[in-house]
Amino acid sequence: MRNLKVLGVTGGTGTGKSVVCRMLRAKGGRVIDADLVAKKTEMCGGSAYEEVVDRFGAEILDADREIDRTALGNIVFNDPAALRDLNAIVHKHVSIEIKRRVREYRESDDETIKFIVLDVPIPIEDGFFDTCDYIWAVTANDDIRVERLMRRMNISEEVAEKRIAAQWSNREYAEIADCEIVNEGSVDELKKLVDFEFRRFWEYCSNRGELA
Repeated sequence: MRNLKVLGVTGGTGTGKSVVCRMLRAKGGRVIDADLVAKKTEMCGGSAYEEVVDRFGAEILDADREIDRTALGNIVFNDPAALRDLNAIVHKHVSIEIKRRVREYRESDDETIKFIVLDVPIPIEDGFFDTCDYIWAVTANDDIRVERLMRRMNISEEVAEKRIAAQWSNREYAEIADCEIVNEGSVDELKKLVDFEFRRFWEYCSNRGELA
């Protein structure tokens, strides 16, 4: 089994976390996107589907009996208790799948995989903290994040602000990370920052003699 290192990338919506992960993919990282994993578990027949429907009711289903994520989002982003319930249901299934994929990549003979990236919006102990060797937090001020969400999702300023308020603050993300990536400039500026911090991550692993 190869000793592929795991770089965790976390941050709130609208910070540019996914852009950072695409840059890391270009460096040989195999990205595990927790949001995509979560969507798969919530699909009809998925491991979390029945629990989510039992908790939120059939009104969140579309005509094909799939979970309507917009309808579900309208519920949880207006009700902190509902959001906690959804996260508790989904996270346990996501963590199992993340660990399975990490093990699969480490057992793979694919030499193009240089390291593993966990793209996780909500850092939790099981499947993130206990799996990552190093953690980046991607942040940006809330005004920039609101503009990005409004443009990307075609939503109102009020809805964008509610989505951001439902997540951790930038400070909370930064406090749990080994490195903070502040993404408030151009893509070129972000790439330079990612390149610099990636070298630090690689040196950290090399100094510990832990690279595959």
